[in-house]
Amino acid sequence: MSADLSSLSDGELDQLRQEVGVEIERRRVLAEAPNRIEAITEEVWRASGKEDGDEWVQPTGAHDAYPVGVVVTYAGKTWENITPANVWIPGESGWREITDKSSGAAPEWVQPSGAHDAYKVGDRVSFEGSAYESTINGNVWSPASYPQGWKVVAE
Repeated sequence: MSADLSSLSDGELDQLRQEVGVEIERRRVLAEAPNRIEAITEEVWRASGKEDGDEWVQPTGAHDAYPVGVVVTYAGKTWENITPANVWIPGESGWREITDKSSGAAPEWVQPSGAHDAYKVGDRVSFEGSAYESTINGNVWSPASYPQGWKVVAE
C-alpha cells in the first residue's frame, strides 16, 4: 500500500503522523495486555501472602484470581492452575491434578470446559481404571468418547 503524500500540506502530514503514532501505541498496548495482566495477577497473589501449596479459596473477583502455574490443595488433592485469572474450583475448569510422578499414577481425567484446559499431546490421565496418553492437542474428549485421541499406557 503506497499513498501519494506529496499533495498533503505540512499540517495534514503532521496530523497523519500523530494518528499513526496513536494507532501504533494502541496496537502495542493490546498486544502486551495479556502478559501484563497475568504478571499483575501473580504479583497481587504473591503480595497477598499466598504461597504454592496453600488450600484453595474461592476468589471473589479478578483481583484475587489464581495466576497460571500456582499450585493449591483442594479436596485432598494437589492442583496446578493452567488458565489465566482462574476463579474456578479445582477439578471443574482450568486446573490439572498433580500426582506423585514416582508412583507412576496419572491424575483422573477431568472434562475440559474449553480450549484453555484441553489436554495436549503427551498429557496422561487415569480413566475407568486404565492410564491413557493424549495423542492430539486440544483434546476435550474422554478416552471412551473419542478413542482415537488417546492411547493406553502402562502405569
